[in-house]
Amino acid sequence: MKEILERSNLQLRSGWRTVLWALVGLGIVTFIVGLVTGTAERTWEALLINTVFWGGMAQAGVMLSVIWQITDSKWGRPFKRLAEGFGAFLPVAFLMFILVFFGGKYLFEWVENPMPVKAGYLNMGFFVTRNVIALVIMYTISYFYLMASIKPDLAFARIMIPGWGGAFADRILQGYGYHQTEVVRLEQVSRRLAPLLGVVYAFVASLVAFDFVMSLDQSWFSTLFGVFFFMGNLYSALALMLIIAYRVRKLPLLAEYMTINRVHDLAKLTFAIALVWTYMAFSQYIVIWYSNLPEETPFLVSRSIIDTPWYNIFWTLFVVLFVFPFLALMARTVCRKPPLAAAIGLILVIGQWWAHYLMVVPSIQDRHGVPQFLFGYQEIFVTLGFLGAFFLCYFAFMSRVPIIPISDKHLCKSWHGH
Repeated sequence: MKEILERSNLQLRSGWRTVLWALVGLGIVTFIVGLVTGTAERTWEALLINTVFWGGMAQAGVMLSVIWQITDSKWGRPFKRLAEGFGAFLPVAFLMFILVFFGGKYLFEWVENPMPVKAGYLNMGFFVTRNVIALVIMYTISYFYLMASIKPDLAFARIMIPGWGGAFADRILQGYGYHQTEVVRLEQVSRRLAPLLGVVYAFVASLVAFDFVMSLDQSWFSTLFGVFFFMGNLYSALALMLIIAYRVRKLPLLAEYMTINRVHDLAKLTFAIALVWTYMAFSQYIVIWYSNLPEETPFLVSRSIIDTPWYNIFWTLFVVLFVFPFLALMARTVCRKPPLAAAIGLILVIGQWWAHYLMVVPSIQDRHGVPQFLFGYQEIFVTLGFLGAFFLCYFAFMSRVPIIPISDKHLCKSWHGH
């Protein structure tokens, strides 16, 4: 463990840090220019798409750690810290959700033209209040869960290498008692918080789906949409994990923990979530068709019929996010080759971003009578700004904590061989 701490630190090189900061600056400038040059609606669309995408993926990373904690999983332990690192973006995500409120009149039709039957729920005062409270609760529980997870590792690192972690570890470990006692106590805290966070996540992620995405089309509703949305978040997070695991296992000694079998299991879990996510999408269609509910068809049908600008995107995403991973990740050979798994993960992350685009943009564009497919510098540069912010937060966190949960009792070098 000492050698891992000394040799396997996830530091971001200064050149890449400069690039990421440049992307953040580019995204901010693009957002401001978009607001003042007459393209405010598209600019707010781009902000909303990326807020729900990157914010959802950040929370989903924490939830992967929660899943491995609840299930007492051994195979996922080497990836646990890599997933927890996604949570470093949550404070930024919270600020972005707050910022979205200010674009309400451009995004949500009900702000200026509410449906009387839904006005009691879809009004800006209640909208802001319930979402701020829900996000604060979820992010607060996530914070305490992450602290319970990293504190024993930081303390153990300092036992092996005095002063490891610097000022960050000093701040986190204030009040930390005898190590063995704290390990037991914090494990109990994690076991209590994990199922609580699972329930809260299901509720809050569904609320975000209903309020920030489904309410864009105030006449449509689906009780399945929340599950579809947060399964998509998990799908995105797992796809990104395939990329990160491929890069990180190249660091000294980490391949002994992140073995081929474990990468295979990570790919298989991605495959399973892809099937569940697709099933949730299909379920919304089948229920409407079987129950003969024409009033619920516009949201779904308008994205899949041939005479709309969304038709090609819809069927491309069907291939990319279902057919492609179904065929590719079913193959044992592919799952056991980290470079191939990472390449698939990259395609799936991009596909999920477009899935969020398809959930958001048609609901806004369809109000204009003749909807248009709009994609240009606003969408590209705002997305790159979020990408830069996400990975700056990720590396800032991962460079200050042990890259694997070194104090975890379930951590072991290999599992059923290499």
